[in-house]
Amino acid sequence: MKKGIIKTLVFIVLIILAVVLGKAVGSAVAGISYLSWLAIAAKFGVSTVTIDLSVIQITFGMMININVAQSILLLISIFVYIRIQRKG
Repeated sequence: MKKGIIKTLVFIVLIILAVVLGKAVGSAVAGISYLSWLAIAAKFGVSTVTIDLSVIQITFGMMININVAQSILLLISIFVYIRIQRKG
């Protein structure tokens, strides 16, 4: 039970690190001509939708903006997690 929780936490930390480092790398290399392809980003999701029920107002929406560097680091982090899981 305890190992499962630790492995889940390791997976979450790896994913968060991949997203944050990928964004930093993408922003850092955006000005370098031969590495600027790492900063190419795609934005997708659902724009905000508001439901007004007179008494309560509910707003839904979610947008994801991911660049190439983040995608590469996410794949690497998933690969590392699988390797960690096999050893444990």
